Amino acid sequence: MTATLRLKVEQLAKIRRWTGLTTDTALATAMQIDPGNLSRVLRGKQQPGPRFIAALCLALNAELSDLFEVVDGADELERVG
Repeated sequence: MTATLRLKVEQLAKIRRWTGLTTDTALATAMQIDPGNLSRVLRGKQQPGPRFIAALCLALNAELSDLFEVVDGADELERVG
């Protein structure tokens, strides 16, 4: 079994509303990353790397467990693919 992280999309949406970072541009700016990179991760086209994950947690003042869950990598590939 290979584990991976999956973004908790509904929880992310709640936290974004609470912090006022409702647009992707605003969130990308707060994370200091390219909006295209953010878009690819949010659409499931790209896995978030450690810098992305850390920047997201810092921008939203959230814990890793608030935003991500550990899942079986094989199951995640079937769901996305």
